[in-house]
Amino acid sequence: MGIREGETIPTIGDLVFTSEAKPFSSTELTDFNTSSRTYSVYYPDTRPQTKVPHYAVVTSINQLWDSWANLNEADYAHHKARIIEESFVGLEKFIPDIRSKVDWAEAATPRTVNRYVRHTGGTSFGTKFEGLKISMDLPAHVGGLYHAGSVGIIMSGWLGTINYGVIVSAKADTYLRDPQAG
Repeated sequence: MGIREGETIPTIGDLVFTSEAKPFSSTELTDFNTSSRTYSVYYPDTRPQTKVPHYAVVTSINQLWDSWANLNEADYAHHKARIIEESFVGLEKFIPDIRSKVDWAEAATPRTVNRYVRHTGGTSFGTKFEGLKISMDLPAHVGGLYHAGSVGIIMSGWLGTINYGVIVSAKADTYLRDPQAG
């Protein structure tokens, strides 16, 4: 979700997980109609060098290739619109007027990943939590050495990589501005 230039949103946290599932279930988490989602919120301080402050929200939903692979184009478009709408509904619990502040919303699915990244079955990639501590501890051993890549923080794959990349780039930027602070 792209927030319209000039609009602001309140600070609700960088990552917000929400679910209506009772009790938590891995099966529900990947269900085609899951109520579980994670919101990654990007605030202007993520990009302090920009002259115009920008906000964005990325909604992450765990989905399976088989749920999306064989939909005809009309059903595919319908379900992309559905997950965008459900993402708005969930986010309105934290930011009630979010719809009036968004000027662009788009949904990517496993088919999107397959099309643009060519990963078999729209799969993501990465190490998730196994490599996170090792990656995060690098600057403690070698000042100024940062790693960003396939280490996911909320999911492995491209979204985790992007989120972790944003975090690491902010730390590297802080180090470059003041090596004693890093």
